[in-house]
Amino acid sequence: MNTQKATTGQNFRCGFYEVSPRRRMAAIKKAGFDETMFWWGDEFEQTDGTRFELFDLAAELGLGVNTCHFPSTNADDLWYGGERGKKYVEHFAAACKECGERGIRNLVLHLTRKTVTPEPNGYGVVNFAEMLEAAQQNNVVIAIENTRFLRYNDFILENFPNCPNIGFCYDSGHHNAYTPNEQPLDKYGSMLVTTHIHDNEGPSGTPQDQHHIMGEGNINYDAVFAKLKKYNVPRLNLESYCNETSIYFNKISVEEFLEKSYRRLTEQMQKSGIEFR
Repeated sequence: MNTQKATTGQNFRCGFYEVSPRRRMAAIKKAGFDETMFWWGDEFEQTDGTRFELFDLAAELGLGVNTCHFPSTNADDLWYGGERGKKYVEHFAAACKECGERGIRNLVLHLTRKTVTPEPNGYGVVNFAEMLEAAQQNNVVIAIENTRFLRYNDFILENFPNCPNIGFCYDSGHHNAYTPNEQPLDKYGSMLVTTHIHDNEGPSGTPQDQHHIMGEGNINYDAVFAKLKKYNVPRLNLESYCNETSIYFNKISVEEFLEKSYRRLTEQMQKSGIEFR
């Protein structure tokens, strides 16, 4: 059986926000992960500290930081002109500069904000062109994520074909919850640079996007990992949270939660023939 090699990572914001950032980061390392990823913005500084502090803490503890998430809070601003679109582009360009200076290669981007986003339009093309230029200047890949509507992904890729600074971040939870009858990995797998792996109960879940540990929803991970292997997945980053929908909420420690998360991932890797890089 042919094998594929990938790094393992865990999203820093996995719950346990009453626990210090240092302990949470140390728990990711202790569980066995190679990398961490986190939000490249200031929305969560009260519980997490700044993005710069998190980057330095990860480096101190021996965790790689290859992937970060550009804030999706105002993702719909991409599709507007005027001052609204200009500020969004400037924010993204500043994030590219900061990530480039730290060797963070993949900056994950949502093309939509829930269901409030305008239809794809020319403003988006103009704004994205400027964002792409900033990414190119800073050796950053814009890792476009699958969210609720794949037509936005299609629109951007039609307007910016075969660009080495555009990649794909596959989100297994979004796929199952929002587009279960579509195949984002088959559409964009050749561009795959990173992942958000988590579980849920599909469109009938409450809420839909639950972010469970693998195996605690109804995603068929044998099928998912077969495709991840087919498309040479380089990074298996988990986005599992111990939130109010989790069976572990307020029942186990951050260390225990991350050990479970890591174990489910590595068991699936072994089953699917994906080795550690």
